[in-house]
Amino acid sequence: MNRTVRTIAVIAIAALVVASAPTDAAVAAETDDQFRSLAIGGGDIHEFGDATFMGSLSDVDLARPVVSMASTPSDDGYWLATDGGDVHHFGGASHFGDTGSLRLAAPVVDLSATPSGNGYWLVGADGGVFAFGDAAFRGSAGDLNLRREIVAMSTTPSGNGYWLAAADGGIFAYGDARFFGSTGGFNLNSPVVSIEPSPSGNGYWLIAADGGVFAFGDARFHGSAAGQLQPGEHVVGAAVSTGGSGYWLATDAGTVIAFGSASDFGGVAASPGEPIAAIESSGAGYWLASTLGHEHFAPEAPANSGAGRRIVYSNTDQRVWLIEADETVTTTYLVSGKRDTPAAGTYSVFSKLRYAFAGHDGISMEHMVRFAHGRRLAIGFHSIPTYANGQPMQSADELGTYRSAGCVRQRVDQAEFLYHWAAVGTTVVVLP
Repeated sequence: MNRTVRTIAVIAIAALVVASAPTDAAVAAETDDQFRSLAIGGGDIHEFGDATFMGSLSDVDLARPVVSMASTPSDDGYWLATDGGDVHHFGGASHFGDTGSLRLAAPVVDLSATPSGNGYWLVGADGGVFAFGDAAFRGSAGDLNLRREIVAMSTTPSGNGYWLAAADGGIFAYGDARFFGSTGGFNLNSPVVSIEPSPSGNGYWLIAADGGVFAFGDARFHGSAAGQLQPGEHVVGAAVSTGGSGYWLATDAGTVIAFGSASDFGGVAASPGEPIAAIESSGAGYWLASTLGHEHFAPEAPANSGAGRRIVYSNTDQRVWLIEADETVTTTYLVSGKRDTPAAGTYSVFSKLRYAFAGHDGISMEHMVRFAHGRRLAIGFHSIPTYANGQPMQSADELGTYRSAGCVRQRVDQAEFLYHWAAVGTTVVVLP
């Protein structure tokens, strides 16, 4: 039983990376240093019911947010995973490896343990799966053209299969995991954040950030938290009680809501600086794990950069900000454009292409988001271009310098995130 949360909006979909264990092919640029400032906080554990405290990361300087928690079969230990793929183990949980030393093309979003407790899988937002210990690789969604990023993973009772869930509720089943339905064709009010299997493995629940619960197969609906949350509060995950006759939903504010036969053991008063990231069941209780809050990662919007939901591109700084309507900075990162191009001013996104081509030398790029018109071609945001042989035209380490002939180059995962974040019509403010 595994929990996933979009703790900060830096989490993004990325290049198509698939692996049964970490390989060089899975390596891409690391998160911008702007987002790696150390901060005390996150990784704290709160125990309720029969859940036992076995350690935490509360006194560790975390550089990456905690995104997932999983417990051993006997509940005598647990793992915490960060979005960089670092795996921390406590109590009877053993460490079988992780991706923390690699520079992944997409952030890790979930950790799922094998039924034996002698292994686990990590899954990235791009659907890439990494197997450790006795966890067997059964397939991944990394080679698919995903409409929405992967947000969660759960294991079948046998350990011979697993499900991946996308933010729109699309389900990808591997091994002996069976497909019982999805919300992929629904118009959801809020993205899916978690998938929880029924005890038999013949069904599962999907949990949305607004507290919506969707039951499939033999998973029974016991209620939802839709309409019960405070403004700005979001469900981050769910935990199933013994026998599957109830479940708990946990929010980033630390509220835990019980349904069915699940007992109400309470929650915590979490702050925006250290919100709750995950909930994990101990059968007759649960753990809550905290993470680094948005304030640790996102700087303020640049001065004189307009208002409303928008992309801000500073030509001088060679930096992009994605800003929400409430002036929250979702993410900011370095890019490579051309000096004084386009001219400072206000533009809007007018077209998007999943794949684009330069028209010469076999040069191609991904996730083109056009917002301005040049003398010959449109100007847009896109990934670092590659030659016909797959060689990139520049390294990610060179972002922040003028390297482009006109467009704005981004790291692969950041280009894909912007592509999904910015709809046609989104305002783009170019600063000199």
